Formats: sequence, structure tokens, C-alpha cells
Amino acid sequence: MTSDGTGGEVIPQSGSGGNGSWRRARTLWIGIAIFVGVVAVSVAGVSYAAYDFGQRYEGRILPGSTIAGVDVGGMSREQAIDAVKDAIAPQLHRKINVSWKAHEWTVTPQRIGARSNAERVVGAALRASGKISFMDKVKQRVFGDDFDFSRDVAITYPKQGVRGYVEGLAGALNKKPIDAAIDYSTGWVKTTPGHPGRRVEVKASRHALRKALRTGGSDAELTVKTLKPKVSEDSFDQILLVRIGENKLYLYEDGKITHSWTVAPGQAAYPTPQGIFEITEKRYMPTWINPAPTTWGASLPAEIPPGIGNPLGLRALNWSASGIRFHGTTATYSLGFNASHGCVRMSNDDVIELYDLVDVGTPIVSTQVAALRPLGSTPTTTTTTVDPDRVDNGASGDGDTKKN
Repeated sequence: MTSDGTGGEVIPQSGSGGNGSWRRARTLWIGIAIFVGVVAVSVAGVSYAAYDFGQRYEGRILPGSTIAGVDVGGMSREQAIDAVKDAIAPQLHRKINVSWKAHEWTVTPQRIGARSNAERVVGAALRASGKISFMDKVKQRVFGDDFDFSRDVAITYPKQGVRGYVEGLAGALNKKPIDAAIDYSTGWVKTTPGHPGRRVEVKASRHALRKALRTGGSDAELTVKTLKPKVSEDSFDQILLVRIGENKLYLYEDGKITHSWTVAPGQAAYPTPQGIFEITEKRYMPTWINPAPTTWGASLPAEIPPGIGNPLGLRALNWSASGIRFHGTTATYSLGFNASHGCVRMSNDDVIELYDLVDVGTPIVSTQVAALRPLGSTPTTTTTTVDPDRVDNGASGDGDTKKN
């Protein structure tokens, strides 16, 4: 026993030290259990929250996603596509003015075939949303983190659509030039003026339209080339008109008759060709070359030198019709009649005047305006036995093989 200092005895309590340790241990385990429980509940809550978050956005785009500047978070595929297409619609429906001079057409990118990849980008957002990890879902659900997905939408302008549109305009605008022409339907000559044509330069015009599409421009100008006629009225500053039947030759200068001559065109058996021709060669003091020395020309000289006795006279002007020409003759009695073998005879004085007035390339109009006037009889005073209309076919001396 021990004294308490007062003379009394202090009696120890049985087991008092062991009980204290047990109480402390029990308190610790209770705390641990509570903590574990709290943690378990928290984990379960977080897990459920993450699970609930995933379920809520199943098949939808996660929050924080933008496409073409549009917040598509929480949207389904269809909703996102509609929202994005509404946002880019102004780009597809904007008006572009295509013009040339006073002509103007309006077209939109969509009409040309412009398309966006909105559906593809929305699909990418959905796939990215479906691949997010559990921890990322926890962060988004518990801490409010956003899903980092941001894409633009591309708009493409197919070359075929631009080409087709420009070629369509070209089909409406293109115009062939009209050549100036000679009208002799009345038996007299007049000219009809030519008109320029035009052609849309498709390549340059496509480039201008594509530039407006890519840069957001509102105007595109067509490139159009003016096409000049190949034949202008200047080509007809001089025209020769042979009026068969009347048997006259007229020279038109700048649309007016300035000279006329009496001639002898072809007879019925050997008619002077009709239509539009031109002078291909001017022959000064021509030499006649025998065209058929072994047949009908066997009795004729191999050639006849230039001079008054030459069957072609003092001048000859070849036509673009084979074997036909204006030429001089001493058989002036035949003038005014249809007496030749196809050529057009003139007096030597007249053919010299004609030779000096016209150039190679001068148009010739030959037309029958009245019944033929055959020569009544063959004169006996001719200076040559050679028919002047079948003696030569050009400067080369190749002859016209027609016989009397």
C-alpha cells in the first residue's frame, strides 16, 4: 500500500492502463473506417458522376467543342451539321456579279457547285468525343474542364463547276464574225458590210471567277476577244462585173460604176463561168505557147511572140477560173456578142486600160442577165487562124485544149 500523504492509503484501480490504450486504438480504427468510407463514397460519387457524364453525352459532342466558330457542345450529329451549315450559309449563298460591258449575270458559289466539309468535321468531333478517357471525363464533370476541340470548315469550289458556268456564258455570247460580201442577185453589184464577232476567253474568265470565289470578292469580269471579219468592205474597193447577155464589163470603185466596156464573153457551147472569181495574174505583152502541138495545134507554130498579132492581144488578165481571162483581140467585130470559147475578149485599147486600172486580187462577178447573143457568121478578115480563147492557160504557156 502507499500513502497519499495524508496518512491514508491509495488503492490502485485494477486494469486502468490497458483500458486507455484500447480506447485510443478503437478511436483510431473508427477514424480510419470513417475516412475509408468517406473516400469510398467520394470515389463512388466521382465514378458515378463520370459515368453519368458519359451517358449524358453518349452519341453527342462534348462541351467545349467549336466548329466554324459555332459551339456544338452537347449536340447530336444532325444538330451540329445543321448549326454549322446555317453558320456558313452566307458564304455559299453570297452573290457574285459576272460582267462584260453592259451585260451582267449573278451567280452564287452554291450554284457553281461549292461544297463544305461540315459533315466530315462534325464526324471528327464525334469520334474525338467518343475517345475521351475516364480521367478526362472526371475533370470535365467535377472540375468543369472543357473539351478542347476547335476546327474550321473548308469550302471547295470544283473546277468543273466554274468551267461549266463560264462555258455556258461563252455559248450565249460567242458570235462568229460575218465577212463583207458581194450581192449580185439583182444582176448589179452591191456589197454587204461585215460585222465583227466575239469570243469569250474561257481560261482567263475562269481564273477571274475562281479568284472572286477564293478571296470573297463580289465581282468577276469576263475576258472577251473581238474577232475581226476576214473579209472587210475595203476588200471590195474595186469590183469587176461581167453581164453576160448584155455583154458589158463594168468597173465599180467604192461602190460606184466608173468604167464600162463592150466585151465578147463565151458562146453557148463554151460559156463563160458564172459566179465570183478574182484576178490571179496580170500579163503584160503575153506570149502564146502552143498548148497542143501534136493534136489540133499541129499546124500552128510552137509559140507566137508578143505583139498585135498575138491571139491574147496586148494584155491578158487571168481569172481564178481555170483557163479563163480577159484578153485583147483584133477581132473587134465579135465584141457585143457571145463569141468566145469562155474567155472575155476586149479591144486592145480597152484591155490596156483595164490592165492599168486594176490589181491582182480584184474580185470578178460574172452573171448572165439576158439571153445570149451569138455571132451571126465567122468573119474572113481575122489576122490569125488561132482561136484566141483556147490558146493559153497562164504565164506558163499551158494551153486551153478546147477545139473549134
